[in-house]
Amino acid sequence: MPSTTPHKRSHLLPLLALLVPLALVSVACGAPSRDVGDFNLRTDYTLASGEQRSNDQLIMAQNIDLEAGSQIDGDATLIGSDVILDSEVIGDVVVISDTLAVGERALVYGDLVICVEDVSRSSDAQIRGDIKEECSESSRSGLGSIAQSGFDNWRNALLFRVGSTFFSALFFGALAALGAVVIPRPLYLMSNSIRNAPGVTGGVGLLTMIVAVGLSVLYLISLLLILPVVLLPVVLVAWFVIALLTLLGWLALAQLIGEYLFRRLDLGEQPRMISATVGGVVLVFIAHIWGIFWFTAWIGVLATILLAAVGLGAVVLTRAGTQPYPHLQTT
Repeated sequence: MPSTTPHKRSHLLPLLALLVPLALVSVACGAPSRDVGDFNLRTDYTLASGEQRSNDQLIMAQNIDLEAGSQIDGDATLIGSDVILDSEVIGDVVVISDTLAVGERALVYGDLVICVEDVSRSSDAQIRGDIKEECSESSRSGLGSIAQSGFDNWRNALLFRVGSTFFSALFFGALAALGAVVIPRPLYLMSNSIRNAPGVTGGVGLLTMIVAVGLSVLYLISLLLILPVVLLPVVLVAWFVIALLTLLGWLALAQLIGEYLFRRLDLGEQPRMISATVGGVVLVFIAHIWGIFWFTAWIGVLATILLAAVGLGAVVLTRAGTQPYPHLQTT
């Protein structure tokens, strides 16, 4: 009796790219002793000289040391026992600790809000904003609100990235549905090109992108030598056209992904508009959800480049959906 296990497993393959990012979210929420994006919880935390952190930071540790020469490009909330602040912070700084030492090379562009028992500050330290003591005897009740405010800053940044991914996926799904209604034949020919010759399609698209980037770099270099700046609008228009063609290729790719999902899930053949909508949502979700955390952002960038290459290749090979590829392909 033949086994049906491979067939059942093949139904799950399209969902792997969705489950892996969601698993990362679960692991991040359940692992407080690790670095997770802009949130750090550990025994000792040191931001060494020369290191830089982007976005708002929430750091909770027994000992926190922001060394001279380090930089935080955003607000910083520091919660611990002993805190040394000697770095450059572009935004506001909130410190909740037993002791705080502000070094001579400390530079805070915003306000310094402290809830500290013992503070020492170098005369050379620069605080561009105001220094606010929020934990005096008359305002002890504000400690919880300060800590909650710092956590909310980090949480809201994460929720913004998740929300932007969700709404971007819905928007592109709607755009793919519109494309399936307005230009069904070009999208059909381009999706067939991807289905029948994925390697050639992706290779042509990647080569087109490399040539475009190479010519742009050569032009920028030549600005210092011969070619006038008057040609810059031509280059910008060319890149705008490439972006539109890539978007057109993504619409075709969305329709193909939707058809693949319905076929693998044994849901039968669906109208092209439905397939394009579902495929568009899944396509953007897979490409963007990796950007929620900094340590997986490179996966999203790589996936976006590869998918863009496949879509652009389909546009080039089919001449924007005006002829089939391979040329023997019947429609």
